[in-house]
Amino acid sequence: MHEIAITTFGYLHDAPPSAHITLDLRTHFRDPHVDPALRSLTAHDAAVRDAVHTTPGIPAVIDAAAAAVRAYLAGPSDGPVTVAVGCAGGRHRAASVGIALADALTDTTGQPVTLVHRDLGRPVVDRPNLLAGLPPAVPEHLRPWTVPWSSYAPVDITPPELQPGAGLDASVADGWAEPATDPAALPDLAERRAAALIPFQADAQGRPLHPGGRTGKTGRDLGRWGENRAVDSIVVAGTGPYQRVLLIRRADCGAWALPGGMVEPGESDPAALVRELAEETGVDLDGFTPRVLARTPVDDPRQSDHAWVATTAALFRLPDVVPAISGDDAVDAAWFPFATGPHTLDELDAALADLGGVLYPAHRALMATALAHLILTAHDD
Repeated sequence: MHEIAITTFGYLHDAPPSAHITLDLRTHFRDPHVDPALRSLTAHDAAVRDAVHTTPGIPAVIDAAAAAVRAYLAGPSDGPVTVAVGCAGGRHRAASVGIALADALTDTTGQPVTLVHRDLGRPVVDRPNLLAGLPPAVPEHLRPWTVPWSSYAPVDITPPELQPGAGLDASVADGWAEPATDPAALPDLAERRAAALIPFQADAQGRPLHPGGRTGKTGRDLGRWGENRAVDSIVVAGTGPYQRVLLIRRADCGAWALPGGMVEPGESDPAALVRELAEETGVDLDGFTPRVLARTPVDDPRQSDHAWVATTAALFRLPDVVPAISGDDAVDAAWFPFATGPHTLDELDAALADLGGVLYPAHRALMATALAHLILTAHDD
């Protein structure tokens, strides 16, 4: 029996989840957000669903998406079929279409359908002020490096500790930064490209280029030019309503995040996963074999056009929680509710808010990927 997993999301929050079929509803269909009467509502409200479904083209998109899913189901594979439906904030168009698509597929395929609204419960995005104090947002159609943009003027984000002189010298001596100051003069660029987790190109000057396209930022706020390889451990314990996920509170920004960090030179990703987890939580999972869920660039606030983070995110499953003690770059470590369901991430947000905390934004998409995997494999437990 096939399984169908639908995830709705907002592009303004985190990176899109990976899927066999992705529907981008941002630019072609009316946005209920512009109506003050609908802005604070969600797809759980009939007024929002009515506004979306009466938009010309939406019924046809739902029918076409359902037909595409049925085509995937007709193939010889027994694997799940995944669908991602995105809009700007994830509260109106994407969620409404996701609900309708799930209903249509339930009625026409006879296959089990799961629906996860990744961002429906998140606050309304104040779009004019979304990037206040940050470099201007790069329009989606201008992000690809292949698209000419003669007036592109990225903002240099290089902090004092990476500026040439005493700051950079101290960072190099501490072991976390390389001494190179010019990304166009990296003698080992070919080796970096060959070893990259995510393939990337270089520009005419020889500078490494972010595989996701323009960021609006230049310079470096990371240890290395080009790809900075990282790992993130998603440790889930227990089953059913007692399922928990292990998080750490970062010392640099105070947000709760997945345990992880940079891969050291010569270190394998599996070894780095175990080492970082032990350093930040005291949990030793040496000998465990995790399941790799994603190898992807991370929407890290420190990224620029010429320096970025790419991570291997892997899932560890434990029968029950184990003691966790913070260390290294973490100031706290704790287990939080992570029972699979349509409101899992919203419930996690509420649990963190009770502690005066928030989830590290760059890790939300990774946790949504883990949640979708847990839903699809629940019958294997």
